Amino acid sequence: MAERSIDLQYFLMKKDRSSLVFTKALLEAADRGVIVRFLIDDIFTTTSDRHLLLLDHHPNVEVRLFNPIGSRGIRVLNFLGKFERANRRMHNKSFTVDNQIVITGGRNIADEYFELKPGEAFEDLDVLAVGPVATAVTESFDDF
Repeated sequence: MAERSIDLQYFLMKKDRSSLVFTKALLEAADRGVIVRFLIDDIFTTTSDRHLLLLDHHPNVEVRLFNPIGSRGIRVLNFLGKFERANRRMHNKSFTVDNQIVITGGRNIADEYFELKPGEAFEDLDVLAVGPVATAVTESFDDF
């Protein structure tokens, strides 16, 4: 139902059903003219770079990786001698619509966070906030 903007900030996104549903909804919003800005930490994100690039290719969508790491070869080798990079993570999770409504909490974009993975379910809580707090979350998003 977004009319102007969606700002998303997440720690991880997995290659599963929830990410496909999530991506489809974002693209539908972008097709309606909504500006989508998506910031995701790169360390535990397992959805493919191609998936994120395809999303970023839409003229109304901008995808950014926080502290990107090379995914070729053995990933752990990317951190040798650079532990400060491996330890510098963006663990925020927020979904802000039209700079008026924000959902924040512990959920990432993966099936186990939405009870879609049999035998696995996290009991994270989400908070829905309306009003000036959405502006504060947007300002934090912009800082990242």
